[in-house]
Amino acid sequence: CYLPIAFLINKKVLVMHGGLFSNDGVTLEDIRKVNRFREPPDSGVMCECLWSDPSDIPGRQPSKRGVGCMFGPDVSEKFCTENSIDYVVRSHEVKTEGYEFQKGGKVITIFSAPN
Repeated sequence: CYLPIAFLINKKVLVMHGGLFSNDGVTLEDIRKVNRFREPPDSGVMCECLWSDPSDIPGRQPSKRGVGCMFGPDVSEKFCTENSIDYVVRSHEVKTEGYEFQKGGKVITIFSAPN
């Protein structure tokens, strides 16, 4: 049994572990086409779905994790517009309030660990 890399709710909310992509033009279909029956690679769509993180700084920056990227609110807005979705919901980072909106409001990080 394999978990999905991402899940689309009501064709409007994309849920994933990590975040968005180091290149423009990635589509929901590109995510669907990812071969998830393998070890995660160090780059590409699968890697970035698992490891990328939002930033309030526009554009993209290398990730401090060494894989994935940091993506700004302009990147989030463009991705949502191009893919006709409203939000990206992701986890992967501790948030003391339990959640956090990226500047611009298109990406929501939810942290649900009990401690």
